[in-house]
Amino acid sequence: MQLTQIQEQIENNPWKTAITIRKNNHTIFENSNANVIFKSASLIKLGIALYIQEKKPGTITNTLTLSSNDIVEGAGIINRLSIKSWKISDLLDLMLSVSDNTATNALLNYYNINTINDYLQQNFQNISLSRFLMKKSDKENTCTSNSMMDVFEKLLAGNNEVNHVVLDALKHQEVRNKLVAYSNPKYEVFNKTGELLHEQHDIARFRANTDVIDCCVLTNYQSQKDYENILSMMQKIGKILTH
Repeated sequence: MQLTQIQEQIENNPWKTAITIRKNNHTIFENSNANVIFKSASLIKLGIALYIQEKKPGTITNTLTLSSNDIVEGAGIINRLSIKSWKISDLLDLMLSVSDNTATNALLNYYNINTINDYLQQNFQNISLSRFLMKKSDKENTCTSNSMMDVFEKLLAGNNEVNHVVLDALKHQEVRNKLVAYSNPKYEVFNKTGELLHEQHDIARFRANTDVIDCCVLTNYQSQKDYENILSMMQKIGKILTH
């Protein structure tokens, strides 16, 4: 792993990048933007999963009936299906594996968005869950690369039934064109992406035997060309980390 090569990837770009890299839970690289606040996009879903894992593990076999207010557009599959009753564990899986916004909003209603935000605020710096997904609001969900890394590592360190659902969902997460796209196949990978109009994010764990590398990259950009180059940058970072 050549950290100087990663530095070369993230500097002198027209977009803003924050990056945090940890090996076996110790920070080995971060840049000056690692504590700068970004819109979190779908990475905030990791915080929701962590609240359920840490505070409500006994509830995931419960059944939830969706209301019309839960159903929103954007990422996911539930909004195209007629099924209205779901196990919490299935909603949790869909929230992480296909970034389902309807599943997310249903969980935010069920567990109370303010209660989840209070938990995150009390345990992590610079992370905020302030709005439902795909709902108009003057508030925003935010994080830093360091705060999201803290959430991610605590989430993956769990050891209960919720954690088993989380790990399986992140292992089968469908958007794999960023950090994990060209990673060394000897590494087992777990990742979660996030994107908005001007944000492209990814966080991933690469695991091989006792070797565990975690990487979080947040970006803010303006042009389509930047978007394409950010994907290329992330792919190269993942390749550097695992070769």
